Amino acid sequence: MRRVKFLLGSTTTFALLATLGSPASAAAQPTLPDPAATAQQSPADPVQNADAPQSTAATNPADESAIVVTGLRRSLQSARNIKRNSDQVVDAIVAEDIGKLPDIAVSDTAARIPGIQVERNGGEASRVLLRGLDRTYYTTTYNGREIFTAETRSVALQDFPAGGIAAVEAFKTSSANLVEPGVSGLINVRSRRPFDFKGLEVAGSVWGVWGNQARDFKPQGQILVSDRWRVGDGEMGALINFSYTRLHYQDSVRRHGFFIANLAGGRSPDYPELHYNEGDRWRPSVNGALQWRPTPDLELYAEGLWQGYREEVTDRMWQQPLWGGSSYSNVVIDDDGHVISGTVTNPGSCCAGFQTVGFQGATKRHTDTYQFAVGGRYDAGPLRLTADLARTDSTFKLRTESVDYLINTENYQVNWYTGRPGGSGPTFQIVGLDPTNPAIYNYRGFFEDYLTAKGKDWQARLDAEYEPTGLDWLPKIQAGVRYVDRDATRRGGARYWDANDSGRFNIPISAVPLDYQLFNSAFHGDNHKPFPLTWLAPTFDSVWDNLVELRQFNIDHNIPIDQNPTRAHNNDTNPPDDVPSRGFDINEKTLAGYAQLNYRFGRGDFFVDGQLGIRAVRTKDRIEGAQSTAQPSGPPVIEPITVSNKYTSWLPNLNVNVHFNSQWQLRLAATKTITRPLFEQLNPALDLGTLPSCDPTRPDCFISGNGGNPFLKPLKSTNYDASLEYYFSRTGFASVAVFRRDLRGFIVNRTFRYPTPDPSGFDIQVTGPVNTNKGRIKGFEAQVSTFFDWGFVPSFLRSFGAQANVTYIDAKTQFQLFCPASFTSCTPTPPFDPNATVRTLGIPDVSKWTYNLVGMYENGPFTARLSYNHRSSYPEGTVSERREGPNDNPINYTLQGRGNPVGRLDWSSSYNVNDNFTLFFDWTNILKKPFKSDIVRVNYSGGQPTTREIFPMVVRFEESVVSGGVRFRFGGGAPRVAPPPPAVLPPPPPPPVAQPAPEPAPPPPPPPTGQRGN
Repeated sequence: MRRVKFLLGSTTTFALLATLGSPASAAAQPTLPDPAATAQQSPADPVQNADAPQSTAATNPADESAIVVTGLRRSLQSARNIKRNSDQVVDAIVAEDIGKLPDIAVSDTAARIPGIQVERNGGEASRVLLRGLDRTYYTTTYNGREIFTAETRSVALQDFPAGGIAAVEAFKTSSANLVEPGVSGLINVRSRRPFDFKGLEVAGSVWGVWGNQARDFKPQGQILVSDRWRVGDGEMGALINFSYTRLHYQDSVRRHGFFIANLAGGRSPDYPELHYNEGDRWRPSVNGALQWRPTPDLELYAEGLWQGYREEVTDRMWQQPLWGGSSYSNVVIDDDGHVISGTVTNPGSCCAGFQTVGFQGATKRHTDTYQFAVGGRYDAGPLRLTADLARTDSTFKLRTESVDYLINTENYQVNWYTGRPGGSGPTFQIVGLDPTNPAIYNYRGFFEDYLTAKGKDWQARLDAEYEPTGLDWLPKIQAGVRYVDRDATRRGGARYWDANDSGRFNIPISAVPLDYQLFNSAFHGDNHKPFPLTWLAPTFDSVWDNLVELRQFNIDHNIPIDQNPTRAHNNDTNPPDDVPSRGFDINEKTLAGYAQLNYRFGRGDFFVDGQLGIRAVRTKDRIEGAQSTAQPSGPPVIEPITVSNKYTSWLPNLNVNVHFNSQWQLRLAATKTITRPLFEQLNPALDLGTLPSCDPTRPDCFISGNGGNPFLKPLKSTNYDASLEYYFSRTGFASVAVFRRDLRGFIVNRTFRYPTPDPSGFDIQVTGPVNTNKGRIKGFEAQVSTFFDWGFVPSFLRSFGAQANVTYIDAKTQFQLFCPASFTSCTPTPPFDPNATVRTLGIPDVSKWTYNLVGMYENGPFTARLSYNHRSSYPEGTVSERREGPNDNPINYTLQGRGNPVGRLDWSSSYNVNDNFTLFFDWTNILKKPFKSDIVRVNYSGGQPTTREIFPMVVRFEESVVSGGVRFRFGGGAPRVAPPPPAVLPPPPPPPVAQPAPEPAPPPPPPPTGQRGN
């Protein structure tokens, strides 16, 4: 009922604001300079090219009313105009708006856009979902060209610091001239360029952030320097921007292991854990641009980006068994047989060895991404040619060192509480054990994981636009080609010295060549704190400063190396060797061509325009890896594997925009899109078991293994969109959109038969990614945004504004459950697989409901905004298929998490001291409520779900971040409005600027007409 009330409230608000903003109601509103009903674009912005929706300002450069965006009102106008004038369904946040949000990273800013959901960890939005799917399923671009990190196909939006960009644009629909979006769309990030400013500009910010859980302060900074000047009859500009952000975070987690068991006469998870996900993360970045316009018809540009990412993670865990105790007392069991709480004495004492264990991690992550581009635009009457050539080079390095421990006594008690879903979540208190006593700890092992991934590409494109004369119904014809040559490589190896046999090794931590200390505890604001809150663990620096000594320590104590074939086996003081099955080399070449007609029918206020186009993309992959086959004795046999694939995708689009009048318009779109498999999913490497001793002609006789799948096909989607939009004032608009995505070939991990048998004739059965059956995503979005600049309201109310948006998504796909690879149809087949079935389930990590509410105030030098964001519960993580009992009478069940996010309240405010300095204060996650999730077990009988068990699983206290500082600005005037509606193709330089650089003054120099600075 709560959701229905909220939806009715949202609809009522939409109708009320639309009525208030109607011409009859708003007739008396004060006159405000219209930042152009055209798209907010700088005519000198090189992003305007064949990929960018052309606005009136673009096609009529003379129509250049001064577009200067300052403050919240103008930023709303800019976002409104981008949406209004785009050929696609687009939502955007422009730079001035981002500067006003309480966000450090672009990923947090993206959460304010309708249709976007985020998951938060480590003090930031760490995962961004566009219409239900993460960046695996949408394309990311920077200034209109593809950008990625290492061997992935996209870049994490949080790697862009919010202070260094000009706009974020979310494309919900596509057109033929855009770089191929994924099935859920495309997100474009724009930087600034020198022609965005009147002349010399020096601007920046200095601030600090403080995390409530980590209790640590970190400095931040950003500075931009830009200028433009006359060169002969033309002009040139240069810009450079530096940014540095840093945060020390510490997420505190109480949770259960991912399992439900019999415990103390009832049912419950029985292995609770305490986690501290702590880290120090910093992101340096530099971007720069040169623009040269020798004549009004020719513009050339060059730009570059360095994006750095550094992180040092000190994660740690304490895992406490509740099972295997000598006795249980105070046990509370509800009517469903679920254990709510209890006390266990001597936990884990039933079995050999000690069971209370944990680890201390020391991980370094390091990424460097470079992108350089050159290009230009040439106008020859009705013909415009644009070109862009770009090079991207990205390297990611992971270095994980993790030291394990165990508690060498069971002589204590544990008071535990599991509770019910929706409650305070799992917690426990240990009684009779001193975690500060080094004598209770033993060394348990040492794990290392090294990974280096690289990605490089050349991307080039040439586009043409022709405006035929005398054909009013055909204002523009577009065509172009794009070629990309992409390399993705990965190398890695992991190793584990396993000292779990406590009876054999029994090594006290005092013997280990590391510095063990009590770390700083957290769980601040937790009313159900666990015990222990802190324990002895090696420090981050001592692990990294003593790596050689620690490796030698394991060798000297004859601690065996885990012989898992997927791990390295070098027993020396060097880093772990590369494991062949973890590596791959993939080259992918794509050649795309498109043609598109822009049409228009009708005259006056009522007309219909849009695009009809098709894009063809030819993809060729060469995939190289290695096959590892276990032997009855000795090391595995390694053999190289090479697979080649090629396919052609035809991607038509039809976009129809019906303009009823200057305020109302309806958008309709039908498109096809694809999402290519991740490179790691295409990895042909196989880890195979030993040859079976059976007849290879029998269907149940095969070699089993695991690996990637080089035969994967792209995920295909047919998309339908409709959007009704009402622009009722210069700062206000409202819209309602519906959408549907019909998916084919969703990729999930399953067991399948490899197409090529082993040379000895045995079939190969591999567990890895496969294309599955059909899926569907459908939903709607509604939003309203305005300042109350209406003549009939009291003057004090005109300082206030509001934004609200709600998104509903119903995302489902088919999952094959309990289905052997040898089955031709996934149906119950007794006696061995009586529960094989195909179920239509929710796509993981997608909430049905997401909404944002924003209150704004702007009057004189003071600006403030209060933002609230919430999303509903969602299926968390993939569906895990489990089986227990005898082979001829198995019990099949699934386990999956259920995320229960909490609402987040964020504050942002600023005060303009004068024209040059602004003080600001931001506070994120003010409410400090913990994220919670449950574990859900579903039992199956005859292929149908029967009973369900649900228990609390995770309670995570996330960072609440306070930041404050000063912005400064010196120069010749406000930046021109944020970039035009998203251009998603590396762009050609745009038309002449409305505000040229000052003319050189003749001697004696008179005072300049426009002073630079104040």
